[in-house]
Amino acid sequence: MGGDSQGGGGDDPAMPVWEGVLVEFSFVGMGLGLALAVPAYLRRRWPDAFTGRVGDGPRTVPPWAAVVGAAVGLVWLYWAAGGTLGIAHPGRRNADWYVLAAVWGFWALAGSAGIWTVARARPAGIPRWLPLTLGWVGSGSLFAWSAWKLPLMLYVALADPAGLTPPESLTVAVVLHLGAVLAGAAMMRTLVRARIRMSESRALREAGIRVEG
Repeated sequence: MGGDSQGGGGDDPAMPVWEGVLVEFSFVGMGLGLALAVPAYLRRRWPDAFTGRVGDGPRTVPPWAAVVGAAVGLVWLYWAAGGTLGIAHPGRRNADWYVLAAVWGFWALAGSAGIWTVARARPAGIPRWLPLTLGWVGSGSLFAWSAWKLPLMLYVALADPAGLTPPESLTVAVVLHLGAVLAGAAMMRTLVRARIRMSESRALREAGIRVEG
């Protein structure tokens, strides 16, 4: 990052190293806690949806959101690996930026894979809680992160504030974050509908068993 964006510029004292480390660890802890707490809460609220194995429920057409989410994730992983296509200011990238791009990309791909698996009910045999967990956490990551990054990128593009220049092209960033917000919201909708279909399918099977018995 350039010198004009550093916290130690001007008369402001620089943040102590130990304080920066604590802040970083607090965000890491919060992220890990949410990644564990969200599926645990959902499993307690909708236990029927998380039991059984993939292939037990009905199959549906793979949602477009999984494709968009995977595309966004691949771009972020490409940047995390050092790719420069779509990067307008390579010198503005730092270690934090690379790590965050890798995290965004991983959860986008993991969530998209989970949604695809739930929709297609393939590969059969794996526990349902695995793709559901990846789908919920991945969709939440896509939506929540880009929901605040998108307005920020639009603000930078329109106002051009001094000292606030992201590494990526503003046009590319806006398109990516807009796609991530839409994909994340649609993936959540797919998961809710999949839960409803799964509950209906099990109710019908149980009713059939009772009638035959």
